[in-house]
Formats: sequence, C-alpha cells, structure tokens
Amino acid sequence: MTALPEDGGAVGVRVRTRATVRTGRYAMAGAEPAAASRIWFALHGYGQLATRFLRPFEGLIPADTCVIAPEGLSRFYLESPRADGSHMQRIGATWLTRESRDTEIEDARLWLDRVHDEVVGESVRARGVSPSTAVLGFSQGVATAMRWVASGHVRPRCFVAWAGGLAHDVAEDDFRAKLAGADTVLVAGLRDRFATEEARAKVRADFSQYHAAPREISYDGEHHLDSATLVELLTMYPRHG
Repeated sequence: MTALPEDGGAVGVRVRTRATVRTGRYAMAGAEPAAASRIWFALHGYGQLATRFLRPFEGLIPADTCVIAPEGLSRFYLESPRADGSHMQRIGATWLTRESRDTEIEDARLWLDRVHDEVVGESVRARGVSPSTAVLGFSQGVATAMRWVASGHVRPRCFVAWAGGLAHDVAEDDFRAKLAGADTVLVAGLRDRFATEEARAKVRADFSQYHAAPREISYDGEHHLDSATLVELLTMYPRHG
C-alpha cells in the first residue's frame, strides 16, 4: 500500500476509464442492404473518412452488392494548427492510436459488430436468407479488419488485405478458423511506398500461418484503391452459395 502524504493529498496521477456513448457513422454505396445478396465491409486507412474512401467504388459495384464503409470513431484535422484557422479544411479519422490502445480496439470491435448486425439484419429481414459477406481492409484498416474477423460477429467468405501491415495481436486460432473456406486476397500497388517488395514478402510470409494459399494481386499504382482491381474483386467475391 502506498502511504498518503501527511497533508492527505493525492498520490500522483491516476487514470480511470468509463464506458460512454458515441455516435458513429458509416457510408454505403451500391444496392440498399435490403436488396443486396452480397455485402462488402470496407475499412478505411489512417486519416480517411468513410465517404471519401468509397468514392473509388462509385460506378463499379454490381447490382446485387452493397458496400459498407464504417468510419473510425476518432476524427481529427489533418494539418497542424495555424493561427488563421486554415488547418481546419481537411479532416480524417483513425481506428486507434497507441494511447489506450486496448480500449480503442474493443470500442472498434463493438462499433463494427453493431454496423454488421444492422446491415446484415436488413438483408435477412427483406430476403429471408443471409447475404454473402466480404471484408476489405486498406492500409491501417487491415489490422483492424483482422481483429474484427477474429473476435467479432462477421464471418466473411472473402478477406482482402490491401496495402497494410498485419495485426500481430490477433487471436490467431480464431482468425484462422474464420478464414477456413474463405477466399483471401493480398493486394498492393507496385509503386506503393508503404508496400515495398520487402514489405509485401513479409505480409505474404506472415499471412501464410492463417491461410495456406492467399491470392496476390498487384497493380501499377501507389497507395490508393485501384479501379481495375476493385472491379475484379467486386465481381468475383464473395462467391454465392
């Protein structure tokens, strides 16, 4: 036990946590959930917003498909503060930082599960059967997607890791079990400075412990969603049945 100061004052700085209520948001494109037989959950990268993240999908989504982009719960100004306020133009979101990391991971899981249950529930109530689901993580969204698949409600028939590092704190057995029978795809641009040849080789090697034969797709581009690759993924996956 730590002795109190003689004046009865506090002993150093302590931290307490309390659950609170946050209002999250998600964007969607393509078919309405009630009319969709295939639903993609697309998790954005660091500093992106859900609406902007979905712009590359516009005009590419098959008629039977709905794409849902949940947004990270923490938003911030992308530029450093300036006296004239001009830094307030561009806003992004993040899934977590290393501060209160475990709490933010759990908050993200709960938020993603709520989005999943709402959207899939709409489809089931309207169509009487569960839709085929896929999960795509881009950049920072890859690690968040892995953790969610491992411990959340979603059970995807396709998992796409696009230009992001893998989560090393994922529940390995759970993640491996969720991917059993699923299509898995690793995507990266050949000119992506975050997905160098060395980084891609590491992702390939690390991912092999979860899925024996992930498919690899590369394109001549940088750190962004590539239209031709999106068309291929949205057309082929998740497979019906």
